Amino acid sequence: MNTNVAHILGGQIPSSALRPAAADEIAQWGGPKIVRGKRVLDLGCGDGRLALGVASHAREVVGLDPDAGLIRNATAKASRQGLRNVRFAVGAGQELPLDDGAFDVVILSWTL
Repeated sequence: MNTNVAHILGGQIPSSALRPAAADEIAQWGGPKIVRGKRVLDLGCGDGRLALGVASHAREVVGLDPDAGLIRNATAKASRQGLRNVRFAVGAGQELPLDDGAFDVVILSWTL
């Protein structure tokens, strides 16, 4: 018997649908104060769930993920939400395409 949730529901669902809401996860980490006014890197951002969730509190958010398709989805979501302080890029944590010290906080969740 196949117990895969997407299979049971008859199609593909984004893995972020199985994760807690960004606000709930941030609350568990200590609340919005951990990112308020800061430059935030979301490492392994996937479809942008967490990056988009902290954007209203942060000065700037950059989401980085090796999956170009997920980055396209995240960029589209940010655009639809009118977020101007969020950008997404293709890349991996092993070789960050970013300057040292560019961020105040690095967040990651459900990342391998």
